[in-house]
Amino acid sequence: MTRLLATLCLTTALALPLAARADEAADKLSEAKTLVQKTLIKNLETGFSAALEKTVAPMKDDKAEAFRKEALAEFDRQRTVMVEGLSKEYAAKFSLDELKHINGIYDDKTYQKFQAINADPSSTVTAVSQNAVTRLLNMLSLAAASENAGGQPETPAAPK
Repeated sequence: MTRLLATLCLTTALALPLAARADEAADKLSEAKTLVQKTLIKNLETGFSAALEKTVAPMKDDKAEAFRKEALAEFDRQRTVMVEGLSKEYAAKFSLDELKHINGIYDDKTYQKFQAINADPSSTVTAVSQNAVTRLLNMLSLAAASENAGGQPETPAAPK
């Protein structure tokens, strides 16, 4: 009987740290999923929705609806893949406290205001960024075209 009690106590003592690690792993994964959902997936959904509507705009209604349905189904499949994969990766790379800290940053009202301004397509911030990026991409395109033609790259004009 003493031996059985000692074995039971030892088993319980050894199982507690494993259970605690399993709980922490589950908590980390949950925290990571929350982070992925409110950051990457939210932004991806917004961008994809806008791009999808631009894509289907010139289509006839029945074709647009069929394509929209197909595209959204694929988006849902890919979102699941991303949430699962990214969450596991973040849970492996960050501690529970770090994940909670990052989530807290995204919950901060000032940070949300900052992100809203950056995401607003009609904001001056967006216009400035787009103009600069367009100029840089034009410069790269001209340089690549010039190299293919064997000449010197020209400096592109600023977008209007």
